[in-house]
Amino acid sequence: MKRGKGTKPFRRRIMHHHMEIFKKVDVIVTPTTGMTAPKIPPGALENGESNMQVSGYLMRFILAANLLGLPAITVPVGYDKQGLPIGLQLIGRPWGEATILRLASAIEELCAESRRKPASFHDLLKTK
Repeated sequence: MKRGKGTKPFRRRIMHHHMEIFKKVDVIVTPTTGMTAPKIPPGALENGESNMQVSGYLMRFILAANLLGLPAITVPVGYDKQGLPIGLQLIGRPWGEATILRLASAIEELCAESRRKPASFHDLLKTK
């Protein structure tokens, strides 16, 4: 991207590619994140953490829908070998919320039996 041009040309190009894909499919399906949940360092629970490499892996698949304003939803679909949750992201066409909500509901029903809290669970919203 050239300096001073901003993100509009980039966004327009990415949107064009997504619209070409949507000519062939109703929904784009990706992993929610590029890796399963990393170990949380002990100090991070109290003070937070900044790890750009891990953040990049975690955000790899969610950037396009956010940048383009496309509807997207994540559904839990299972667990990795360490018992950490794995999510599936569904990205819809513009104004395609109804489609991804119906599909997410069907996937959630199929995967409902395997839903449980992971062995290592931290409720970040819980107050002390």
